[in-house]
Amino acid sequence: MKNNSLHISIVIIGYNAGDILNKSLESINNLIVKNHLVEVIYVDDGSADNSFEIFADYNLKFNKKQLKLNKNQGRSYARSEGIKIAGGEWILFLNSNIIVEATLLLRYSESMLNQNSYAYGGCINYSSIDFVFEKYLNKSTRGIKKYKNNQNISYQNLLFSNCIIKKSVFDVIKLNLNLKYYGGEELDFASKLEKKFPKMMTASTEAVATRINFPDYKKHLYKLIEFGELNLKYLDNQLK
Repeated sequence: MKNNSLHISIVIIGYNAGDILNKSLESINNLIVKNHLVEVIYVDDGSADNSFEIFADYNLKFNKKQLKLNKNQGRSYARSEGIKIAGGEWILFLNSNIIVEATLLLRYSESMLNQNSYAYGGCINYSSIDFVFEKYLNKSTRGIKKYKNNQNISYQNLLFSNCIIKKSVFDVIKLNLNLKYYGGEELDFASKLEKKFPKMMTASTEAVATRINFPDYKKHLYKLIEFGELNLKYLDNQLK
């Protein structure tokens, strides 16, 4: 990277996200950009609502690309389709329920100047109607929050909800398309990245986003059951 200049593709995936997508796009429109070339890609994973139309009609200040899948294929497949049409050297992965802070790209750029890595994980705050669960999710000992800024991170802490990865990595490491349901896709990818390119994942703790409308504790447990029943079998033994 020269003169802090980056070509970034923001890849957002969503499924029936019509009730929250506007908030996410509004936050993206507020991003502070300096010497960045940015495009925003929305992959609609077979939604039955008007999510795709909301993105298509939204007046973004960045170039837009959009793709609507004919049916729900799962997060790994949707992201892989976004990667295919991304023109950037770097891909910032978000979900449709993520609100980014205006300084997000600036903070990632600063981390890139300090650490020459292939992937940078940003900080995620959580908002939930379950306030006890929300307090647990936002503990300072969880996720990227437990690291110092620009410190190397373990594969368990790279989340596609807020991370930026060099696109060329995906020429070597593919997303696991068997993972069609909830859970495991980040673990699978990041563990392969760590094995192939050790110590090439970095914490960018000041690149902050918020996951809104996080399920309450009981609903989250049902998602973990879904993971155990449907996706766990596609992970290698170490990850299991």
